[in-house]
Amino acid sequence: MKSLLTLLLFLIQLKLFGQFKYPKLNCEKFDYTIDSNTRMNISFLSSENYIEYDKDTIQKEKPNLKENIELNKIFQQKYPGKITENCINSKYYNRENDVTNVEFCDRKSKIKLVGKKDNFYIFKADAFEINIYLLFDTNSEVIYDMNNYPQILENGKVVIDAGYQYGGNNVINYYFFGEENVKYFEFSVPIYYQLKNVKLLKSFNSNPKVIGNFIRYNHNEVSNEEGLGQKSDFDTEKYCRKLVMIFKN
Repeated sequence: MKSLLTLLLFLIQLKLFGQFKYPKLNCEKFDYTIDSNTRMNISFLSSENYIEYDKDTIQKEKPNLKENIELNKIFQQKYPGKITENCINSKYYNRENDVTNVEFCDRKSKIKLVGKKDNFYIFKADAFEINIYLLFDTNSEVIYDMNNYPQILENGKVVIDAGYQYGGNNVINYYFFGEENVKYFEFSVPIYYQLKNVKLLKSFNSNPKVIGNFIRYNHNEVSNEEGLGQKSDFDTEKYCRKLVMIFKN
């Protein structure tokens, strides 16, 4: 399962993180990568434009971490054995192979149902002290994994997964659910940027816009108090800011 492999890779990267050297601060340079099977537009905003869009901002769904026991009873009746406390036995979406069948059990992992919106049941999975979310689509009975609490929009036709991605990057992920396929767009920024805030804007064409506020602080090398070489400290007085809007025409 892709997300489980990601978790293992993340644990390895944690051991290497202390050796990571932040590049020199350069506000003219903004590194990002895109992985997608659909076309999107990217626009860089000024601070003035960023503030102006406040009037078009919609409220984000707050993460719900409490298990919904009654809703889980309904889910287990409708979809027995698909997702239980420690096991998954269902179709699973990944970008490389589209949809595959997954059978997985792990007593150290805990999966709990925390909510439902439109055609998606929302699960929170805790494994290796790392949390991810799983979406179960009732239309296709396929599972989708999310790094952050999913924002489900347009009656379940659009899902946004924005925030920290295990492995270090900060991402804005779009998923567009059509009748025959799923389109995705991933905007990924390196570890030395932080996604401080995400704005969701009102949609006038069923394609909501997302604005990401990315901050990169300067890093100073200082002595490690434990006497093990040096470590990096944030210098919050010196930073670069990039305001990125992603949208579809």
